[in-house]
Amino acid sequence: MQLFKLLSAQLSHIFYKQTKSVLHRCLHFYSAKRVSQTKMPAIRKDYDDSVHEELIKVGQVKTHVLKVGQLREQSGSQRVLMLIIPGNPGVPHYYEDFMQELYTHCEGQVPVWAIGHAGHLQTPGDSLSIQNICSTPEDMFGLEAQIKHKVDFIRENIPSDVLLVLIGHSIGCYMILNMLDQLNRSQVLRCFMLFPTIERMATSPNGLRMTPVFRYLRWLVVFTAFILSFLPNVFKRHLYKWWYRHVDYPPCMEKAILETITPWTVNYTTYLAKLEMNKVTSLQKELINKHSEKLSLYYGAVDHWAPVEYYYDLVSEFPKLDARLCNLNLKHAFVLDTQEGREMAKIVWLWAQSHHHMVLFEHNSEEEEAWVFDN
Repeated sequence: MQLFKLLSAQLSHIFYKQTKSVLHRCLHFYSAKRVSQTKMPAIRKDYDDSVHEELIKVGQVKTHVLKVGQLREQSGSQRVLMLIIPGNPGVPHYYEDFMQELYTHCEGQVPVWAIGHAGHLQTPGDSLSIQNICSTPEDMFGLEAQIKHKVDFIRENIPSDVLLVLIGHSIGCYMILNMLDQLNRSQVLRCFMLFPTIERMATSPNGLRMTPVFRYLRWLVVFTAFILSFLPNVFKRHLYKWWYRHVDYPPCMEKAILETITPWTVNYTTYLAKLEMNKVTSLQKELINKHSEKLSLYYGAVDHWAPVEYYYDLVSEFPKLDARLCNLNLKHAFVLDTQEGREMAKIVWLWAQSHHHMVLFEHNSEEEEAWVFDN
């Protein structure tokens, strides 16, 4: 009994110290303040930029896909699609505002889609069991399975004549890097890797803090989500609005958070996070060297998942690689701040034009390029 009391006390202490940090990772809960107030140009909209949701079965998994704009029917011009591979949690609703802003800069000419990770959305008929928590099938929801899941989606749902601009965020960058050998090389136009977690995750500042939790206390996070699931949504909304009271968050974040803090989603997001800590270790130099001409990497100046020294190590190893360091103090979780997400959308669009101007759009200005690439 004394041993039980001691263990209970220790667990309570760990719970108190770690739960807030765990939820930060699971919900993209990174504290953020509006740092940059760059004015965005007003762009006239004469196109539909509404977000369309679809559930598409990829393999055995019902997959959440968001679409802003549809692929045009075959015409004389080359068709291009921007496809977002999210971070973890892989809930596409976090990226809605970013997608719409990116589509606005495209002036409705290039559709922008986002695909969720396998298992990161609870669909009708799904239920979580103890077995799901204790023995999550890696061949369906593991890191390699998530990579295959995205490749299968592209092969089954995107015509081979459509050029792809792949936009990865966080662990989505690792997935893209490992997708390239499996995709038609000529179909991939460019890969933009934003705040990339492609190496040494467990030894990053956040990794050192969170790895023990994901490895040994994952069940505690799921249990916390189980308790929260009994709270009414109106209470949850008040809770996250209080938490983000100093942040200008986009409206889409409400739905994204409510979708994330379910026992189902928390189970699969923390499971993927545990595998990330175990498997995303050394830099995959062979893959980077092989596909370097298609890669553009954007590192944060203050990023505790991909610290700035990772950027300097990368450019030292690959001096010709198109890798840039943020000079706007954007956060790793840029999608949680309205202004930061819109600034990131502008950067990606102008950056894409600098590489593929004629394919993407017939308009660009030197002044705007200077805004993006001024170091």
